Amino acid sequence: MQRPHLLRHTFNVVNRVRQTASVAGLSALRVAKGEKPDAYLLKETFEQLGTTYIKIGQFIASTPSLFPRAYVEAFQDCLDQTTPLSYSYIERVLKEELEVDGQRLDDLFADIDPTPLASASIAQVHAARLHNGDDVVLKVQKPNVETIMQTDLGVLHAVTKLLEVMMPSMKFASIAPIIDEIRLRMLAETDFISESKNIADFQQFLAMSGNNKVVAPKVYDALTTKRVLTMSRLYGVSMVDTHAMRQYCDDPAQVMTDTLNTWFASLMLCNSFHADLHAGNLMLLTDGRIGFLDFGIVGQLKAESWRACLTMVQALQDNNYPVMAQAMVDMEMTHARHEVNIKALTADLERMMQSIMAEDRAFTSGVPFNSKEQADELNKMMLEIVFIGKAHGIHFPRDFALLTKQLLYFDRFMRTLAPDMDMFSDGRVQMLGQDAGSQAL
Repeated sequence: MQRPHLLRHTFNVVNRVRQTASVAGLSALRVAKGEKPDAYLLKETFEQLGTTYIKIGQFIASTPSLFPRAYVEAFQDCLDQTTPLSYSYIERVLKEELEVDGQRLDDLFADIDPTPLASASIAQVHAARLHNGDDVVLKVQKPNVETIMQTDLGVLHAVTKLLEVMMPSMKFASIAPIIDEIRLRMLAETDFISESKNIADFQQFLAMSGNNKVVAPKVYDALTTKRVLTMSRLYGVSMVDTHAMRQYCDDPAQVMTDTLNTWFASLMLCNSFHADLHAGNLMLLTDGRIGFLDFGIVGQLKAESWRACLTMVQALQDNNYPVMAQAMVDMEMTHARHEVNIKALTADLERMMQSIMAEDRAFTSGVPFNSKEQADELNKMMLEIVFIGKAHGIHFPRDFALLTKQLLYFDRFMRTLAPDMDMFSDGRVQMLGQDAGSQAL
């Protein structure tokens, strides 16, 4: 019984290696014809290679503490959207994963909508209904995703080893920990059991803190596997549409306050924090509660590093560059911290912020954060901070980029829902995470 599966797996691996060699060969030919082998050529190649390399591109874009600046900037536009697969492929995966102990899909679901709600490189999402009347969504992993990723990562590992032998002066051995980090993140994202545990952790945090203003989708464990995640379907409106929000709330600013208070508290009271709360993953439900969606990307941070990061962002808001510089050193990740020249670091930070504000008036314009231009502004600011920090010997925590980008995103996000609110000085915003962290330590 295992032989057909083994043959199919072997065929998929060989076919993937062939596809990779073909795309890489075409890119090499472009270089041979005189095209510059820069970050943008690599980005185009990655997009052609698909799933694994798009994810690597996103990892590069979100981890400026590890990669050269030119590559971080080039991969900012690396998209994670794909053409939807036909329902027949999705149905096959559902049958392989859920039809156990003699049960059929018809026994499990009253209806499955063949038209996808969304489609990305790793998974496709479909609406469905259970026989008890519950509306659910099915996050279904696309066929061969894990095989493709494992094959691609194996090829990358082999190439790295080859380069170590051929060009030892390039010190390619330093890439090894980066590949390990990519492997951990990407394989975790293909394991929907892991995502379901992230959701369970967040729900436990909500229950423990008595928070009834925020909700995450309910996971149906009996209908969830490594490749299929079945969750309750939440109905509501986007939290960047204040007109639509007023159908279900009296004060959008209070909704923003509740969102911030929940997220800050989760930094210390939850095993991980949601690291991708953009407009698509936040929803005001029709019952007035706030829905946190998609827990595929989460981060973790030590209490002391978070406090320093929070101080740094608050100092950034106040244009207090000496405090901001000291907070960067206090991240607990700086080698020989006594050697950091705080005065010089302060001067560099002030010069950087004045330059950004002079170049782009959108930074202080008060325009709602719903445009690509302002998203680019956040990326630019974070890149500058990391670049300056590295120049002074500062090594940031692994998930610093995730945390800082989310904090800066909230700052812009508030311009839509609460333009008069300041994240750090408004009395409604309680930094519960700081108090909770102190008690836990």
